[in-house]
Amino acid sequence: MPAIALDAERVAAIAKALAHPVRVQIVELLAGQSACRGAEVFGELPLAQSTVSEHLRVLREAGVLSASHVGTSSVYCLHPEMLDTFATVLSSLADTARTCQKGECGR
Repeated sequence: MPAIALDAERVAAIAKALAHPVRVQIVELLAGQSACRGAEVFGELPLAQSTVSEHLRVLREAGVLSASHVGTSSVYCLHPEMLDTFATVLSSLADTARTCQKGECGR
């Protein structure tokens, strides 16, 4: 699958979405499953359903996960290609920083 191109705003949105410990927990929970019903997510976290729903909304808006409706339930799935691309962007930044620290950058 081809990499997704991420502009600076999209990278920042994903970073912001992942910058909260609860959202990291949600991503970890979903990473181990192909899909997860909302009730399972709510049941794993010691927070009000409305709080968890807000965290899911932030992750969804950043493109980290998607939600679909099955009957009366919401089912959440991670977008691993988005996480892969985000990790590649961060790795590229780290590689550039290492190169410059060795005095090999173009400045």
